[in-house]
Amino acid sequence: MKEISFMKKLLTLFFVFTSKIIFATCGSGLSEVIVHIIPDGYPNEISWDLRDSQGLLLATGGSDGDTICVDSTSCATFSIHDSYGDGIFSPGGYWLYLNGVLISNGASYGYGQQKSFNCPPGNFCTDPTMLTFGTHTALFDDTWYEYTPTINGTYSISTCSLNTCNTQIWIYTTCPLFPYNEGVQGTYAYNDDNNCGTQATLNVILIANTRYLIRIGDNMDSCSSPINFDFSFVGPIAGCTDITACNFNPLAAIDDSSCIYLPNPACAGPDLEIDSAVFIQSLSLLTHTAAFCDVDEGCVTGYGTRYVISFTSRINNIGTLDFFIGNSITQPGMFNLNNCHGHDHYEGYGDYRLFDSNGNIVPAGHKNGFCVIDLCGWGQYTCGNMGISAGCYDAYGAGTQCQWIDITDVPTGDYRVAVIINSKHLPDAFGRYETNYINNATQVCMHITQNASGPPSYTILPNCTPFVDCTGLPGGNSELDCDGICNGPGVFGDVAQNTVLDSMDVYTYMDMLQSNSPSSNCNDLNRDSSLTVYDAALVNWCRRQNPVHPSGSSHNHCNFPRNILNPTELVSLAIKNVDFTNQYVDIEILNTATKVKAYQFTMSGINISGVVSLADPINFPVDARFISSTNEVIGISQEDSSLDRSASAQLLIRIYFSAVTDTQICIGHITDIVNQNAERTTTTIYGNCYASQITTSIIPILKNAGMVVIPNPAANRTYLHITGESTDMDEFIVTDITGKVHSLPMELIKESWYELNLEKLQAGIYFIVFRNNNYSGSARFVKM
Repeated sequence: MKEISFMKKLLTLFFVFTSKIIFATCGSGLSEVIVHIIPDGYPNEISWDLRDSQGLLLATGGSDGDTICVDSTSCATFSIHDSYGDGIFSPGGYWLYLNGVLISNGASYGYGQQKSFNCPPGNFCTDPTMLTFGTHTALFDDTWYEYTPTINGTYSISTCSLNTCNTQIWIYTTCPLFPYNEGVQGTYAYNDDNNCGTQATLNVILIANTRYLIRIGDNMDSCSSPINFDFSFVGPIAGCTDITACNFNPLAAIDDSSCIYLPNPACAGPDLEIDSAVFIQSLSLLTHTAAFCDVDEGCVTGYGTRYVISFTSRINNIGTLDFFIGNSITQPGMFNLNNCHGHDHYEGYGDYRLFDSNGNIVPAGHKNGFCVIDLCGWGQYTCGNMGISAGCYDAYGAGTQCQWIDITDVPTGDYRVAVIINSKHLPDAFGRYETNYINNATQVCMHITQNASGPPSYTILPNCTPFVDCTGLPGGNSELDCDGICNGPGVFGDVAQNTVLDSMDVYTYMDMLQSNSPSSNCNDLNRDSSLTVYDAALVNWCRRQNPVHPSGSSHNHCNFPRNILNPTELVSLAIKNVDFTNQYVDIEILNTATKVKAYQFTMSGINISGVVSLADPINFPVDARFISSTNEVIGISQEDSSLDRSASAQLLIRIYFSAVTDTQICIGHITDIVNQNAERTTTTIYGNCYASQITTSIIPILKNAGMVVIPNPAANRTYLHITGESTDMDEFIVTDITGKVHSLPMELIKESWYELNLEKLQAGIYFIVFRNNNYSGSARFVKM
């Protein structure tokens, strides 16, 4: 009976592994869509989905593919994703078939790739309709057009007087991923409501020989009928062409006799004003699932479910002159191009701060870089040439990525939320300073409560005094340094004391770790009251992302304190070998899901006398050292390199010892293993200790056993396969990411195959540790 039961389960497994790629026949009126995937060594990174033209999910899956029958007349989009961003390694890949015909395939697709089918032209940005001058009808929500101008000039796109519903217009230079966002993010130019009510109009500057994607649609499905719009050429760009004039327009091709000169009062300058009423009225608590870009760009202070207070930032230019920014080519010093989304960020524009009752900044947000554009419809500035025209405005709506303060880990108490525009009082690209800075900030006082069950909450407190800097100046740009001194000299991480964060700071951190130096406000970059290799990794990350990081830079990679734990990336250490003759211990590392930048761990049972890196010195040139006072090993790579991930364990470091001090030689504790994104990874120690010469025998106690969990992620059932010469269970432990042990029912269905019952586990990430007299192993799985 046991064998029959096993065969049934094995057939079930066979069906799970194979049925997803069987070529089947769909019925009449249906099209057969086959997703065939051959994964690489990292199948858990692969996922895909199939959606209809409205973005509704038709099917989804992981690395095993599927066969789906869809309406033959249904327009759909297939998307394949890779959570790590490197696609599928050859010879793996994906193949998409429609009614037996290969319509798309790929392998090195980065984070994702898409293919639409059964769709009329214009339904998706991947198949836009060529746009010509005149009146047109957009049949779908959304309808996509393509236009490449032959000359620089101002072009008009308008839905005014042609519709009664709430329309929107988007222009892009690259195709965004489906489903498309309803807001301004990622656009070249955008308009929603304008002077004609809820209709949209754009008078936009387009550059010759540049391909633009134009999207015509509505606001939250408000249009039940096709949308009519006009597209026309307004003419060459007109404006003041005299560079000595205070309203010089660098885009202008024709002088329109509008030049003005000092001392004309109209030359006063730009004046950016944060709209306080819009900010206050838009406040709301949202639940957000943090992705990599959220963490990388400093929008949140951790992964997983985050509770954020969201708001809208509307910036009006109430001055007499434009606030001109330009672009990263013409004004490279004003932009950050090294960000997660890969688009230009104007640095120093938006600064979101959370202060406690003592005026200290609480880690909860970031200094936000924007694409600064005109949203009034008649303005001239776009993401290709940024700025805000005099009398126009820019806005980022509540719910847009980074338009929030993260209060997930903020203690209960009274706080002040401040939104500051141009907090450094930077001039525009022409060197023109704002005429007034008092109106650059707005704030609200609130009480934040961390509830025992459920999300946190907040209440607005009355009589919130206006925002002032640390000198008491309204709208001032003075700040506390890392020692809490107003306009003080202290810079976070500048342990070499040369006013910049550079390689000398990383070396100095390593020297301080070796000498077991104490922490301070300025060198403890993750605020854990101790110095570790993570602090060195943070300053290294900052200086690699922004090598000339000056004091006061607004670069997000240099915003401290920062303390990020990535719960999805597991890195493990084990003793590979002990050589008592030559007196050394070899340590191996298993990092299947992430690249490693730095590490710190403790050894027990020996006195360390030296360390030598065993990693490839070309790919991972590491500064490896030991701390004699604590018997710790530390290592970090300063170069633009990291220890690449691997499906199998790889040698990390050789540790020489001068004496054996206990009956066993062990990895005692892992302090931190840091990935290439300056995040602390989840760590475990697998294998076990080695018996030392103090005992009667010198043998490794445990060998490494391979463990595979299938399927992973899983719902209520999954299967564990253990490889090794002997796989009897002597010890089997399941823990969550906090280290809490969970009871997990399991059944041996065949030698080395176990069925695991996950019904009592909450959704989350779990770790399995297995041991017997000869072997040990570990694995990670996700409960959905």
